Amino acid sequence: MRQARMYSGQPQELEPGDLDGLDVEREMLLASGRPSAFDIRALAGAAYRNRAAIGIILLVALLLGLASILFMPRIYEAEATVQIDQQTAKVLGTEDVEPAVSGTEADRFLQTQVDVLTSRGMAKRVIDSLGLDKNGRFFESLGDGSVADLTPVERDELLLSTLQKNLTINLPRNSRIVGIAFSSRNPELSAQIANTYAKQFIQANIQRKFSTGDYSRNFLQNQLDVAKKRLEVSERQLIDYSRAARLIDASQGATTVGGQEGPRSLVTANLVQLNQAYADAKAARLQAEQRWQQARGVPVTTLPEVLSNPGMQQLLQKRAELNADLSQMRQHMRGDHPTVLQAMAQVNELDQRTNALAENIRSSIRNQYVTAAKQETAIEDQVNTLKSATLSEQDRGVTYNILKREVDTNRQMYEGLLSRFKELSAQAGITNNNITVVDEADVPIKPSSPRKKVNMAIALAAGLIIAFAYAYGRDKLDDAIRDPRDVEAKLHLPLLGVIPAVPNADIRHELDTRSLLVEAYHTIRSSVELSSNQGLPKSLVITSSNKGEGKSTTSFALARDFARLGRKVLIVDADLRRPSLASFFGAIENAPGLSSVLARMVDAKDAVVSGNEDNLWYLPSGPLPPDPASLFAGSAIHDLLAALSDQYEVIVFDAPPVMALADSVEMAAAAQATIFVVEAGSAHFGQTKNAVTRLLRAQAKVIGCVVTKYDRRLAGYGADYDSYSADYR
Repeated sequence: MRQARMYSGQPQELEPGDLDGLDVEREMLLASGRPSAFDIRALAGAAYRNRAAIGIILLVALLLGLASILFMPRIYEAEATVQIDQQTAKVLGTEDVEPAVSGTEADRFLQTQVDVLTSRGMAKRVIDSLGLDKNGRFFESLGDGSVADLTPVERDELLLSTLQKNLTINLPRNSRIVGIAFSSRNPELSAQIANTYAKQFIQANIQRKFSTGDYSRNFLQNQLDVAKKRLEVSERQLIDYSRAARLIDASQGATTVGGQEGPRSLVTANLVQLNQAYADAKAARLQAEQRWQQARGVPVTTLPEVLSNPGMQQLLQKRAELNADLSQMRQHMRGDHPTVLQAMAQVNELDQRTNALAENIRSSIRNQYVTAAKQETAIEDQVNTLKSATLSEQDRGVTYNILKREVDTNRQMYEGLLSRFKELSAQAGITNNNITVVDEADVPIKPSSPRKKVNMAIALAAGLIIAFAYAYGRDKLDDAIRDPRDVEAKLHLPLLGVIPAVPNADIRHELDTRSLLVEAYHTIRSSVELSSNQGLPKSLVITSSNKGEGKSTTSFALARDFARLGRKVLIVDADLRRPSLASFFGAIENAPGLSSVLARMVDAKDAVVSGNEDNLWYLPSGPLPPDPASLFAGSAIHDLLAALSDQYEVIVFDAPPVMALADSVEMAAAAQATIFVVEAGSAHFGQTKNAVTRLLRAQAKVIGCVVTKYDRRLAGYGADYDSYSADYR
């Protein structure tokens, strides 16, 4: 991080590139201070700004909720409960029951029963039981009015749809108790229909089971006759083929391995065993071949078999000892000494023995490979011989196996059908019921609708949703800059400071006291001093996009702060259309000013007057010219800065707004630094961005932005940018 240099107290010129560090600092600020996409405090700020509209929306919503309570018809709901079991007690012990399941299957079973309750068939049973199709008051109790003009088909359809619409089935989780509720304007009718639904549901369940059993017996009787004939035919075909092919099934006497049936013949058993031996021989041959290939391609003395041989290890150890003795002898004797020659002969002899032993070991590896290859070939020949015999036997056994499987299948089917038919015959006339009534529906005393608390809660919730949606949408459509972080995120300018709003107060009085406003301007003054490693800029232009954003107050406060630090400061009222600094220094009638200097009527030093602070001088605007833009054209501003730069350490220009005027652009291009002022909640992003773009295109050195009139309640971003309290010491 760039370290700020202490100001030496002397003015220094800004060199090109002094402000390049602002881009890096700007990126750091953006990364750390950018607001999140969803900010609760931002929503709170939007709600505060639109509090009047939100209050009206909530009031209307509550009034609508109250109206629904007063004018909605009274609906009475009666509920009967039944218990649905998946299994029932057996009478004979052979009755069919639903399998005991859990989890998803149990929920699916209960949901199926609920679908049966809400079906059109169940509704028709209730209508026929109560004679509702002949009762015209039924529609009146449900609020459907007269049905005299309807055809019989339309009347029946309306009756079914009305009954299903007012029926509610309650299926709690982890329970088999199902609630059957019916709602109408008549409490007695609601209880009667709910109880009828429970009774008809039980009767329909019993009748469905009885009909299913009767149908099953007739179906099984027909299937038994067909299965018996099919079994007889398949048995005759199997016996005839066995005699013709001279095949005997000996699988029952074969041994079993691992729980599997053994081979049917000796040829097949021999083939299985020999095939396993062939696989083992092939694996041994591959392993021996791999060892031989490795032994052929490397020096013999490096083979693992050679190195691990005990005899080879002894020879190598002895040779190492002789080499060590030979080395010692050579240190004391000549090479032709008999003792040396004898030792060398012994070493050569050991080398020959070592090589011979290594070659023998490699030869043994080759012999193992040759032996394994011959064994594999011999076993392979025997396997091929047995394959032919086995294939011949299998050709005759294929048809036999097909016929035998058909006999087994037909016998199992016949025996299963016969057992099932006997069970159904014994169960005839016995029907179990897995549905029982737990509670009958009582006549309701209080209406179930409208529910006062629920209606008001829904009205309040809907009002809140609509109100906050309105506030959020309006806030999104409004591109005003309210959060100081928007300066960095949207304008890509460093934030020099935030000036709090001072409602219903005298700005001049606030500036003369130790207030939050003064502390905020002290912070901005420090930011300006540290904005460059070359120190404080000698010429400073303060402007904004529109009028009334606080640029004149900012100009005066900064100029006064610099003057109180001992610097010679000149503040220039450069707004030749609407000058504002006279409210701080007092109006000077018929006195020359900036317009007179730019028009070459007087010298700059003759137009400067003393300010109301030590080290502070003031150059008023002077007489307002008819065409201020022409005075700033050319080199007028450059000449003015050249004439005054030697007399003052800091020159502050209170420039006019940037939009639609060329004055500020000319001054910003000539000055060493420019500060852009934005009013929180008033300056719009599009207009502000255009103003900053105009300054940057004119090569103005915009060192940062100041956010004025910031009210954290309206912004909704908490106290992130609040200044220190005045009582902080």
